[in-house]
This record gives sequence, C-alpha cells and structure tokens, in this order.
Amino acid sequence: MTSESILGHSVTLELLLADAAAQRALLTAKFAEMAGVINASSGDWSAEQAQVFRLTNQLTIFREVTYQGRHMTRSFMAQKERIFYWTIDEFLKWEPAARRPTAYFHDAWHVHQYLTNGPAPNKQKVLIDREQEAMAEQLKVARVLRCDQGMIDWLTAYANDRERIKERLGSGVGMNALTDGPAAIEEHFLILD
Repeated sequence: MTSESILGHSVTLELLLADAAAQRALLTAKFAEMAGVINASSGDWSAEQAQVFRLTNQLTIFREVTYQGRHMTRSFMAQKERIFYWTIDEFLKWEPAARRPTAYFHDAWHVHQYLTNGPAPNKQKVLIDREQEAMAEQLKVARVLRCDQGMIDWLTAYANDRERIKERLGSGVGMNALTDGPAAIEEHFLILD
C-alpha cells in the first residue's frame, strides 16, 4: 500500500483488484494527482472544508467487495472506519483532474454528517436531506477548484432538486444500479454506519 498527504493528513491507497499489479502505476498516479489538486488549493479551503478532506483515512479501489456480508459493486463510504471504497471505473471516469477531488470530498462529507449527527436513520427524508447537503457541499468544492461548467451544472441540478436526488439514490448512485426500488435509497446508507 502507498499513501499520500492530503492537507497534512496521510491517506492510504489500497487496491482490491485481481489485476492490482497491472493497475498500480496508473491508480497510484491518479491518487497522487488528486492529492496534489487538493493540496494546491490549500489556501482556498474553508476550515470546515479542510477538516472534511482530512476525514478519510483510506481510499480502497475495487471492482467488487464483500463488506459486512454484502456483495458491493458500487462506491460507498465506510463511515466508522473512514474508508472510501471507490470502484475503479468511477475513480477513473472523474476527469479532468479537478473533478476527482469533488467526489472524494462528497463521500468525506458523509463522514462529517455521521460524526455530527450520528448514523442516518432509514427515513427517506433524512437520507435525501443528507445526500442533497453532500451534493451542495461538493458543488462548493467544484467552484473552488474551478471545475468546468458541465460539472458545475450537473452538481447544481442535483443540489437543487430533491426528486433527482431520490432517483439518484434509488439507482444506486452513479453507474452501479441497485434494482430494489425505494428500498435502494435506504440501502445506500444502511451499510455505512
């Protein structure tokens, strides 16, 4: 395992991939690039944003993993352990370079919510509130990093539309769809405490 300093906090990179040796150079470089983008803007972060970036202890890149007895094929944050499990496909698709730290921050924001408010109850309103807040905070980070307008527009659409957030959660967030309808919204947060 390798590590990078993100705003003075050491974050370990773990590769849970059958082809880890073949992927190591690329993923290590992208991880270092992400840390560099975050660190290069260190003077621009609010105290709260800097603290949130420091909440993740480990980034684990994977394709599929069993976590707490569940077979996982989508990205998630293990909030107690502060480990961000990020699928390789999603990790690599967050391009250009300024986009990747926004996704990293989004999941670190969920740790902040957990530490501030405790585990999310399986109530749709609270879960949507937390996701909407994380999207709004991600948007702030995207603006600091001067992300492209397409990224700003995408985040703005989610931050301002609860129904869209509900659909996003119901789909399993991003590329890895869950298929069990409204229960998927609760499932999104269920394993994270």
